[in-house]
Amino acid sequence: MIFVIGYAVLSLYLPVRDGIKVFDIPTILDVLFIKSIGPYWFLHAMIVCGIIYYFAFHISHKLDITAKYSIFASLLIIVSLMTPFLSIKTAIYYFIGVGIRQYYKDFSRIYKRSLWPLIPFGLLITNTYFHDWGTISVLVCVISFLSFSSYFFSFLKDRTKLAIEYIEYIGRNTFPIYIFHPIFTMLSKFILPVFIFDSTGVLHSIFTILISIVGSIYIGKILDWSHISILLGRKKILR
Repeated sequence: MIFVIGYAVLSLYLPVRDGIKVFDIPTILDVLFIKSIGPYWFLHAMIVCGIIYYFAFHISHKLDITAKYSIFASLLIIVSLMTPFLSIKTAIYYFIGVGIRQYYKDFSRIYKRSLWPLIPFGLLITNTYFHDWGTISVLVCVISFLSFSSYFFSFLKDRTKLAIEYIEYIGRNTFPIYIFHPIFTMLSKFILPVFIFDSTGVLHSIFTILISIVGSIYIGKILDWSHISILLGRKKILR
């Protein structure tokens, strides 16, 4: 709630696509409980799906996993059709995650370490037509990225210890990166004209990712140094 309200306030003054136009109680209640805005829509979807998941998988101990999984799917569909609280486009990813958890247990079993998936990944991210969350292309992008990045990680692990330390450090601190990166993604829109020569937007995205990672980690350092990180439920936000 704190971060959604903070993002909403910033969206009044910074160039964001789904920002609010007026700061009043109805608007704030709408972005908190109905649709959310900015990158924090993911947290909103997690809360709604998590409540439904808990109910579906605790409804009876006599039902097997497939029965509970089917009930879970049915509830997701009903809520997305009959209420404004959930979009089926986002719920499908939570649904897939639950299936992996229940049937496979280990997430790494769904992708294979290889450099070849870099080809479909590159083709998909450079074409804006495939950037819709409601298409299978996004899921293919995710699996492809996990496959070739896992290969890349293993390649570096045998050669560059320093690079691995940095990669593992970033991996341990995805929480502060996730919650603070909107600050830098919003600010990066001001320098978008500098990358006007790149029609794919990939170079601007890479630049934004880099400053978001570095900036978010330094915000985390400041919070830990000032002991304000306790407000986020942790004594130290960086791991």
